[in-house]
Amino acid sequence: MGPTAFGHVGMGGSLGFADPAEGIAFGYVMNKHGEGILLNDKGQSLVDATYRSLGMRTNAPGVWIR
Repeated sequence: MGPTAFGHVGMGGSLGFADPAEGIAFGYVMNKHGEGILLNDKGQSLVDATYRSLGMRTNAPGVWIR
């Protein structure tokens, strides 16, 4: 997530966060638990796609910059 983002992951891959600098809020929940108890590959790929759609790029896993 971006440097100003805050939020929390949930069990089975759900997550919610806001990034005030980018003006976005994001929530992902499902009706069946995914793999693991924290952020999983599916949730991470959704976060990555969201930041890419804003024209951002990553310089390290989980860190997005303009």
